[in-house]
Amino acid sequence: MTAFIPITIYLNRRPMMVASIADAAKALQQPWPSMDKPSRLEAIRMIEECLAGHCSHQAAFAAFEAAATEQGLHKQKPPSAGLKKFDGVAEDLM
Repeated sequence: MTAFIPITIYLNRRPMMVASIADAAKALQQPWPSMDKPSRLEAIRMIEECLAGHCSHQAAFAAFEAAATEQGLHKQKPPSAGLKKFDGVAEDLM
């Protein structure tokens, strides 16, 4: 089982599934469109802090996902028709 719900990023037009801190660390070592963008550097710092035990896995993964999204590497898909129906039912119950 993975630590997080997997996300797919696209590096050099190739998909890479990221589902753990180790996956995120590996992805951050690859060439990104902007290697010096502050969000990427912050993600690297957060991953290093996490691996050292000074930061939560959730915070580090969130920083990675934010950096990937900012650089256009992680494109979220719209929800499926079934998920939209489920959301509608859930809203009716609230």
